[in-house]
Amino acid sequence: MARQVNQQNQWWIFTAVVLLSFMSTLTSSIVNIALPVMSRAMAVPTAQVTWVASSYLIVTCMFLLPFGKLGDMLGKARVFKIGTVIFTIASLFCGINLGFVWILIMRGIQALGASMTLSTNAGIITETFSKEQRGLALGSFGSVVALGSTAGPGLGGLILTYLPWNYIFWVNVPVGIAAIILGQIVLPKAEATTAGKIDAWGMLVLIFMAGSLFMGLILGQQVGFMSLIFLSLMIATIILLIIFIYLEKRAADPVMNFHLFSNIDFSLSLLRRF
Repeated sequence: MARQVNQQNQWWIFTAVVLLSFMSTLTSSIVNIALPVMSRAMAVPTAQVTWVASSYLIVTCMFLLPFGKLGDMLGKARVFKIGTVIFTIASLFCGINLGFVWILIMRGIQALGASMTLSTNAGIITETFSKEQRGLALGSFGSVVALGSTAGPGLGGLILTYLPWNYIFWVNVPVGIAAIILGQIVLPKAEATTAGKIDAWGMLVLIFMAGSLFMGLILGQQVGFMSLIFLSLMIATIILLIIFIYLEKRAADPVMNFHLFSNIDFSLSLLRRF
């Protein structure tokens, strides 16, 4: 029944998914151009205010895979809908200047919502469209999401020319509200889900491992790749990776199925992305 509904509303579902996905990638690039203005407004050094951009990327990367797994188990549309609400509310609060720490916290929450949408969007489109239309849908989806990254600086400059920096975040709110309303109407209410027990320890270790890795890479650019803090975070990443592999090989329903990498085509396709 869900498939029949999807076929009737597939391009509306596509629109709902693309709207939030576009804004999730747009906000990661649009903020960069506003950092000098935000630095002056909050009386924060430029080197410190860059964490407004970095924190969003770090948290998004930390939670992409865990939310993707939860989407399989609980329903992709359900996770996506919750993510749109979190992202939109956090975007509103990001534009309220209550200090640097406040914005960092709100950016983290905003990234949490973004990771819920970004980890499930392609899966929703894949399940919505038939094999004959899937290539067109995914290609169009990829183009729009890529546009969000490239359009950020230009749109950010336009906003800052006429409006305060707060609107860099508030521009997400009307689009988010539209995605929430449209999603409630067209996204499936009942979905096929995957049975299984949540691999809580695997998810937890993966989150800390990703956080350690990306935090180390960003700090390495700032303080040097031979600094103690960078080396410590890389060592922590390696240790957590070993623990993660150990846990996943013994988990009944792992977050990451390592048997997938035995497929040569799958592994080579991942390598080509680098």
